Amino acid sequence: MMKGIIVNYRMSRHNIKHNQVIVKFEGIEEKGQASKLIGKKVIWISPGKKILIGKIVRTHGNKGVVRVRFNRGVPGQAIGQVVILIEDINQIKDIKEKLKNVKDINQLNKLILSL
Repeated sequence: MMKGIIVNYRMSRHNIKHNQVIVKFEGIEEKGQASKLIGKKVIWISPGKKILIGKIVRTHGNKGVVRVRFNRGVPGQAIGQVVILIEDINQIKDIKEKLKNVKDINQLNKLILSL
């Protein structure tokens, strides 16, 4: 599983699209590498242990950043936090099982970093 950081919302001059975010993945530095990720799923785990699933839609710029579209709006507290690229949708079931044992936010952060 690859980890990335939510950089910002997708924005225009007057509008902010709350269901689309810009994500920078570690180890990806150019547009060609980022284009291989298009179509893959991304998850963000909220402090309340809810999982938001998004899809990588396209690249953003030339430095390996991608645009991710979620079904629902992503809250502002997600900016700067870690998202996880998943290869198989069955990995979400495993993550949900691990989330059941988490009791506080510190354990949640350790779990996310260990994935």
